[in-house]
Amino acid sequence: ETAKSILLPSIVFLDEAGLETFVDRHRPKGDDKFKRAQAMAERIKRAGHGSRQLGLLPPDWKALLDEFAQAFPNFHELAELMRDHFALSSLGDGRVSWPAVLLVGPAGIGKTEAARWLADQLVLPFRVFDIASTQSSSPLAGSESFWSNSEPGQLFELLAYQPLANPVVVLDELDKASNGRPQYDPLAALYTLLEPRSARNFIDLSIRDFAIDASHVNWVATANELEAIPGPLRSRLTVLHIQPPKPEQVRSIAQSIYNRLRDESSWGTRVRQLRAQALVFARPHFQKCHYNSANCSGAAGFSIPKA
Repeated sequence: ETAKSILLPSIVFLDEAGLETFVDRHRPKGDDKFKRAQAMAERIKRAGHGSRQLGLLPPDWKALLDEFAQAFPNFHELAELMRDHFALSSLGDGRVSWPAVLLVGPAGIGKTEAARWLADQLVLPFRVFDIASTQSSSPLAGSESFWSNSEPGQLFELLAYQPLANPVVVLDELDKASNGRPQYDPLAALYTLLEPRSARNFIDLSIRDFAIDASHVNWVATANELEAIPGPLRSRLTVLHIQPPKPEQVRSIAQSIYNRLRDESSWGTRVRQLRAQALVFARPHFQKCHYNSANCSGAAGFSIPKA
C-alpha cells in the first residue's frame, strides 16, 4: 500500500470562528487592510481551513535512516534518536515526530545540511531561521498589531499557508542570538514554541484573534557553544554533541552535499556523479565549507578538476 492511499492523521489547527472574527475586525479599517485580511484568510482556508494534516513516515524509514547514517556518519547520535522515535511513532499513527533537538559542534560540520536532508527525504516543509542575524522575535512571532506595517511571522506563514503541520524548522546559530533590549529578544517566542503544551495555543503578535497549533513542528537547533544558550531554553532541548567528521568520513559527506547542489542547479543534468579525484581534492577544503552554497566557493567549497 502506497503512502498516497493512506489517510494522513489530522489535527485541529485553529478556531475557524476566530479566523472570521479577524476578517470582520478589519472590515471597517479601509480597503487595503481588509483586503489583506481577506487574502490571508483565503490562503489559510485553501491549506485546510481549521485543520491540518501530519506528514507520515515512509514505509522504508529504517532504510532511510541507514542512508542518513551513511551520508552523515558523524551524526550517529542523531540517527539513533530518530530511530527510537520513529519506531515508537510506527506503533501509532506513523506521524513524523521527534523532540526538539540541539546539535552542538564546530561550524561547518553539516548540522543544517543534515536537517535539510531529513526534511527532503521525509517530504516535509523546511525552513531555516538565522538566529544570529535576527534582531527581534518577529520572524518567529510576528510584529505587534498596533504597527501600521504589522506582519505575521514566518513561522505562522509556514504553518498556516500549507497543509502539513509538522515541518522541519532549523534554529541556526542559537548561541549567537543578539542580547539587546528584552522587548526585542529574538529568543522570547521559543519559550512558548519549544514547550508542546503551550505551543498548542501559539498566538502570532500580529493576529491576536485566534491561536494556532504549533506543537507538531520538528525543531532542530544548532550551536557552536552550549554555554551561551540560556538555561531555561536548554532545558527544552535534547542536546546532542556532534563531532567533526573523520578523514575517512569526508568522502560520503562531500558526495551528499554535492548531490544536493547538483539536483538544485542547472548544470545538474550534465554532471551526474562526482569523481573520486574531486572528492579527494575536496578534503583539504572541506572544513571551510558550511554546507551551504551561499557560504562556499564553487560547488560545496571545492572545484572539480578537469579530466
